[in-house]
Amino acid sequence: MTQTSIVDEVKARLRAEFPGWSIITTNRGRWWATRNPVRDPRTRRLVDHHVTALEADTAEELRAKLGEVDR
Repeated sequence: MTQTSIVDEVKARLRAEFPGWSIITTNRGRWWATRNPVRDPRTRRLVDHHVTALEADTAEELRAKLGEVDR
């Protein structure tokens, strides 16, 4: 299995575990998760406290950060 296919597999697992997040890796080995901002359903205003981006050095670190945000 190539390094690219391993990374793609890890990304797919993270996307399945944290729906709504886009998982990105950079050519420098950084891991990112991004998602669209949330709007209040009544007012349609953006929810300011909603996290829309996370970054980490490893997939495991990103998983932990996503777990903290999504709990």
